[in-house]
Amino acid sequence: MDKQLQDFNLGFLIARDISESQDYHKLIEVLERWDSVHDTLKPVFVDLIESFGFYPYLNDEKLSSLNLSAKYRNEFHKSNISIGGDEKIRFHSEQKRIEEIISKKQNIILSAPTSFGKSLLIEEFISRKIYKNIIIIQPTLALIDETRKKLRKYTAYNIVVNTKQELSDNNIFILTSERVLELFPKISEIKIDLFVIDEFYKISNSKSDERVSQLNIAFYKIMQINSPQLLLLTPNVDDISSDFLNKYNIKFISTEYSLVNQNITHIEYSGKDSDKKEKLFELLKSIPDQTIVYVRSPKRAEELSLEYITRITKIGVELPIIQWIDENISEEWNLKIILNHGIGMHNGQFPRHIVNSQLDYFNQGKLNVIFATTSLIEGVNTAAKNIVIFDMKKSNKPLSYFDFNNIKGRAGRMMQHYSGNIFYFDTPPLKTLEKVDIPLIEQKDNLQSEVLINLESTDVKDNLKERYDTIKSSVSEELWTIFRENYYDVESQKQLYNYLIQNPNLLTDLSWNNHSPSYDTLLQTMKAISHGLDNVSNNSYKHIALKANKISKGNIKDVIDSEVQYQLDKADNEDLHKVYNKAIFDIFKFVRTEAKFKIPKKMSVLQSIVNYILEDKKADYSSFIAKLENEGVGGSKSILLDYGVPSTAIKKIRTNLGSTEIIDYIKNNLDSLNFTNYEREIVEKL
Repeated sequence: MDKQLQDFNLGFLIARDISESQDYHKLIEVLERWDSVHDTLKPVFVDLIESFGFYPYLNDEKLSSLNLSAKYRNEFHKSNISIGGDEKIRFHSEQKRIEEIISKKQNIILSAPTSFGKSLLIEEFISRKIYKNIIIIQPTLALIDETRKKLRKYTAYNIVVNTKQELSDNNIFILTSERVLELFPKISEIKIDLFVIDEFYKISNSKSDERVSQLNIAFYKIMQINSPQLLLLTPNVDDISSDFLNKYNIKFISTEYSLVNQNITHIEYSGKDSDKKEKLFELLKSIPDQTIVYVRSPKRAEELSLEYITRITKIGVELPIIQWIDENISEEWNLKIILNHGIGMHNGQFPRHIVNSQLDYFNQGKLNVIFATTSLIEGVNTAAKNIVIFDMKKSNKPLSYFDFNNIKGRAGRMMQHYSGNIFYFDTPPLKTLEKVDIPLIEQKDNLQSEVLINLESTDVKDNLKERYDTIKSSVSEELWTIFRENYYDVESQKQLYNYLIQNPNLLTDLSWNNHSPSYDTLLQTMKAISHGLDNVSNNSYKHIALKANKISKGNIKDVIDSEVQYQLDKADNEDLHKVYNKAIFDIFKFVRTEAKFKIPKKMSVLQSIVNYILEDKKADYSSFIAKLENEGVGGSKSILLDYGVPSTAIKKIRTNLGSTEIIDYIKNNLDSLNFTNYEREIVEKL
């Protein structure tokens, strides 16, 4: 196309074809080759750019050739979002259309590609300051922190990301659904004006997300206390339950509009995994731009990373994180070796600062390739010029068409790339229509019990009324309230209640209330959870108690070293390097899924039922839970973990200032806090 654009006559034919066929993909190709366009033809293409609504691409040079009415239309598409001085971000025409719908106070569900710019719509309405209290539910802490960083410039609002923060008159709550439920007693006392859910598709049971119940309950409870305006965002959805749309007066908008083209290439190979790897490594060497390689599992990411670095020259990138890994994790960790070659390895189980730092290095050009699982695709807003889909699986299951589309959507980002390149090896899934079921509305027979009992009886459908009434009549009113507010499977809670009634001698051991229980006390607590709540009769709780106890003390290196010894004791003649890497993987997985999520939840359930049986409030595990889920960090400083600061850095801060003052304290005392280069690199971005 370059030669055609350089020729006036041929270039004019391209412009005419674009105009007649409304081929916006071809217009994006022209934008990508703008320097090749014949100077006399540039005003013609600028007119097309404006008429197609590509206003973000109209820079000052292009604007100069527009007529007055086109310039007025350009002004009309300006947002309220500043990008420095008086300059404002301009919406593309589809963003503007949707912004006008939202401005009329219409509730909407917007399904649009990743490169559409959905997050700009959130920021637009925050920048206008027309809402006093806004809730934004994000599925991951990484997305919460990313959203916080974008919105912190709006100082008229108090940004709440942590359950320990105080509220003010104007608040933006950026929370996971679990944290919304934790904060609900406070939230219920104020009027919520705008309610945003990002990645709304996760409300569906079809996505097999273990937190789907919490999202359904959080949505239901927020909508019960008042009727905020709704802005629900998702990629790649074709249909939504009509009952849901009608109940909440929601308009469903689905668009494929994007200012980024996608070039798709199939890589052929013999069918053997060894040949597939060779083709991948050849491809990565041939691609000049940065690339994300999607693989099915964390172990696959590690395996391919280690093989790939044997094929490339060691770069020896000076990354401060490498020294931090040596001092705080282990010199044996494979990630250190991989990073030294300018390669990243994304694993959702890694501490968040390690995930964030790799993405920062990638965005800065210090890493060329990241091997990643769906945890990068679903949990972080990142994009690359190139996406390689190496496996058509998610763990051991075939990729759904929805997941395939979601991964593809990470190729290219508006205002960074005109096009993104997608390479795939295996046969893609067949196209299917993506309908989001809403469990709390559809109320199928298998509706999760914790969702069911949080519905008002008048909202329960006929097919579930008997089940609802049976649960309610089988327990006292007080226990019913406890079960509801625990947001946990009802049968498991009943099972725990019966277990404690049958083992009353345990109750004394379970009535503890300090931040550092003895190992024996913690052992009995984990035993009650394992045998009573989880219905697991083996002794696995012993190792869980040991790890939880060490993690609450806050030295992850000690926890890893202990796990290494545990694994060495279990097996003879194990390779120490392999044992270290397995131990690191296992501990990070335990911290992420157990210590930060499952164990705190289960301990809270246990505490509530112990106190109900004993008719007092002697059991209080909250201070231990805080230590456990915050890697030994206590008090208001725990908010820094949400901001992506390593716990090793937080422990060097000897102050108990509130969450708003602590950042100023850190910035004013950087030189005296004895941070490593890596820790300082992170806190300077706060």
